[in-house]
Amino acid sequence: ASHRAPAGIGLSAAPHDEKPLNGWLGEAGHFTGSLEYEGRVRIDGWFHGTIYTRDLLEIGAAGKVDGKVHCAQALIAGQLEGSLVATERVTVLESAVIMGEITTPWIDVRPGAEWHGSVRVLRADEGKL
Repeated sequence: ASHRAPAGIGLSAAPHDEKPLNGWLGEAGHFTGSLEYEGRVRIDGWFHGTIYTRDLLEIGAAGKVDGKVHCAQALIAGQLEGSLVATERVTVLESAVIMGEITTPWIDVRPGAEWHGSVRVLRADEGKL
């Protein structure tokens, strides 16, 4: 059977749709460690550790990220446990479960998302994230 990386998870005309998918952790995948990358990466499996990028992180509906994330943009449909700092924006979709802290200048939380934690929204003039 062939495996194909999934298409984007919604939000037509959003900037993330323009970025090519550079990496993908499938539903059966488990990874522990550090990940640093450029472009767009999607997590549909289980990731434990730290993620750093100046680009986009997608957490698919089946994905779970446990640890620390620093990115420009995040699109979350799955589970995030830990902390996330996004320098540009975060979109939390209906199926998401957040357990931790998010810091960003712009956030969109869709109705139905589950949240156990805190969010800190910083204006651009409050300093770099």
